[in-house]
Amino acid sequence: MISPNLRSFAAAVACLISAQSIANAQDGVPGGYGEPSYLRMPQHTYQAPIQDHYIRGNTELWDESRPIEQFVGDVASRSWVKLEFLMWNNSSDHDRIGAPVTGLQRDSRGDLEGETVPIPLLDNLNGGTDVGSVLFPNATTLDNNDIPGARGTFGLDLNGADMELSFFGMQQATSSFFAQDLSAARTRAGLADVSLGTTAFPNIAVPLLTDGTPAAAADVFALIFSESFSANLSTQMWGSEIAFLTDNNAPGGAGASWQWLGGFRYVNVDEAFGFQGTQVGGPTTLVRSTSINNFYGPEVGARMALTSKFFTLSATPRIMMGLNDNSSDVSSIIQGTAGAMHQQRQIDFGTVTQINLAAEVHFSPQFSIYGGYDFMVLTGTSKPFNNVIYNSTTDALGNRIVDINQDVHLKNLLVNGFSLGAVFRY
Repeated sequence: MISPNLRSFAAAVACLISAQSIANAQDGVPGGYGEPSYLRMPQHTYQAPIQDHYIRGNTELWDESRPIEQFVGDVASRSWVKLEFLMWNNSSDHDRIGAPVTGLQRDSRGDLEGETVPIPLLDNLNGGTDVGSVLFPNATTLDNNDIPGARGTFGLDLNGADMELSFFGMQQATSSFFAQDLSAARTRAGLADVSLGTTAFPNIAVPLLTDGTPAAAADVFALIFSESFSANLSTQMWGSEIAFLTDNNAPGGAGASWQWLGGFRYVNVDEAFGFQGTQVGGPTTLVRSTSINNFYGPEVGARMALTSKFFTLSATPRIMMGLNDNSSDVSSIIQGTAGAMHQQRQIDFGTVTQINLAAEVHFSPQFSIYGGYDFMVLTGTSKPFNNVIYNSTTDALGNRIVDINQDVHLKNLLVNGFSLGAVFRY
């Protein structure tokens, strides 16, 4: 017979087992009768993943670990820049404006008739009327000197060689001379005929050829200006070059060195010449001549240098042997009537020879003061002053007329002057 305590214990165990079965059925255990798990709120027993929000700073603009920045940094560390102020002279062989005149004499002081000593002249273009005393205008003062400019050079140390890329440009310069208010001066002097030149107030005469031939003063045809006369010459020059130099053969970069040079060069020279004059009560006469010269071609040379810790002395001669693609034109207005326009373009052999003498004072490995002097000769240059032909011919009616023509003559151009600047090394 089972005791009451044992029956109570068995009943309690049966109740516990029954309660567990009911709970499993309610949780959706297979075979249970409770609510499916997808209808209940999830109950997680694991920790949710933690998302790491890391806010990075701004990316650096210059990062030498990247290929492009690394390349630029390497180039900069092996390069230098030179900036210079130039003051150059443009010398030319200008002489009398107009055609040559034969038979002119010099006086006891050596002064030439028609240039510094006024001479009597007839206006043979207009029936041989007397125009009094005249002077032939001279253009020797039309030289453009002390022209300011600038030059910049970028240098790069290559493996076994040096590269230099340079640009230079000169300011446009103009020189002029004037003879104005000639009649007004004669009026103040009390002269009756203000168009008649005197020894004190001479007229200006531009002589002409007679059918291509020079004539004596008594027979010369000339343009006579009794009111005013002016002439001017303008010039502008610029260019660039790239040169490669062999490696410096001085041990450690100090001492005497020699470097061969080779490269390519371009130089542009633009010039214009003209004059303008008027007669008393008459129309204006104007003659203008221009030329554009483009020199280009390969160049060769060398550089000799003496280098120490504190200074560098160098000489760099080089020559460009190539072509000059030049164009020239001449136009005229004779006493208010426009003449023919003459134009010519041609390609000729031309050279640019330059010697640069330089001295550098080194204040630090990164900074130096530079001073130098340049000689430059350009051969085969079209010069507007020399291209004008002052001629007179006979028209179909037998009248003598002015024929301003063009004949391109290639001349040498000398440019020289000082330079002052600084050198910056990275």
